[in-house]
Amino acid sequence: MKNSSFTNAIIQMQYVSRWKEFSPRYKDNAASHSFRCASIAIMAGIIEERVFGNPLNKLQLAARALLHDLNETVTGSIKYVTKKDAHVADHIRKLENEVSKEIVSYLSRSLQPHFYDYIVDAEDESYIGRLVQAVDSFDAMLFCMREYELDANPYFASKYEQLRTELAASSCPSIVWLLQALDTDAGVRQFLDHILNLDLIERWGGSFNLIPDNDATHSFRVAAMSLFNGLLETERFGRPGIDLYKLLGKSVMHDIVEGVSGDVASPIKKSSSVIREAFERYEQEVARKMVEQLPSFFHDEMMDFLVNAKDDTYEGELVDIADKLDALIKSNLEMRNNPHYGEKYYGQLVHIQHHYENPCVIFFLAYILHDLTYDHFVR
Repeated sequence: MKNSSFTNAIIQMQYVSRWKEFSPRYKDNAASHSFRCASIAIMAGIIEERVFGNPLNKLQLAARALLHDLNETVTGSIKYVTKKDAHVADHIRKLENEVSKEIVSYLSRSLQPHFYDYIVDAEDESYIGRLVQAVDSFDAMLFCMREYELDANPYFASKYEQLRTELAASSCPSIVWLLQALDTDAGVRQFLDHILNLDLIERWGGSFNLIPDNDATHSFRVAAMSLFNGLLETERFGRPGIDLYKLLGKSVMHDIVEGVSGDVASPIKKSSSVIREAFERYEQEVARKMVEQLPSFFHDEMMDFLVNAKDDTYEGELVDIADKLDALIKSNLEMRNNPHYGEKYYGQLVHIQHHYENPCVIFFLAYILHDLTYDHFVR
């Protein structure tokens, strides 16, 4: 059992670069991409169910979209044209499959069947597997669209047109619906823009950071840890009643509001109870307005995921826990090079120890945290 190795892979995702050989205006990485894919998959799942009457497993869809590229922490981001080359395609698929299986093998046995499905089988030939593939391409199209709209690089204009043409012929109706709504529905376009641009919201401003961070990479880590923690408590500790789909939706979407509000430092937000409540009301109102711009069939789930991300439900508490554990990991990795983060680390650790007795927190502190030091992380 090497659960810390799984967590390490989650952290390393932000170092897997995408598109870099084409000199994009905006840098991209596997963590940001996977956050966006999970967000788009949540939208696609709602569309499949509410618009087309296809009640698929929305947890499976979102979890696969979130973790489908985790093997790239070992293989790197292999170009699409290389993956399709007749000489190496089979070898690449075999390698990716082996790496995915190894990552799953690090986990507790009770968790392995779930993560085997979410990682190893993420892009299989089932309908959900094909939908994950389409979501992946849809995100690539959005990235290329932003590049060609804001820069003069001809590669991204050409790639955008290619991907859009391919997606228009998709066998997944939710993808075709999203493609059409991108042009015809201002609310959907704006929401997709918020998802796409969350990587522009930098975190930990005002501090020297050895490890850069933004809201998209952070949201990926929080979602992956929330899913891990929810399954851990369900499967290993026998806690009943956790709605894993709701947990994943809340954790993926919990910071999308910061695309409008920005990332206000926590000490400012929480400097007094009055200020904390004012910021909570402000962010909830911004999130509510975001959701209200979407077609009405999105409202119930998206209100829960955005407006009530950290509510009083157990799922909301698990999102808050993963958010705080991510800050603890960040401080742990930075404090070797910046004493300022040493204070943050110990303050966050004491807060977590004094406020949470959840099995997933005790498990993290006992079995995972000590392996996430800078020395273990940089190999």
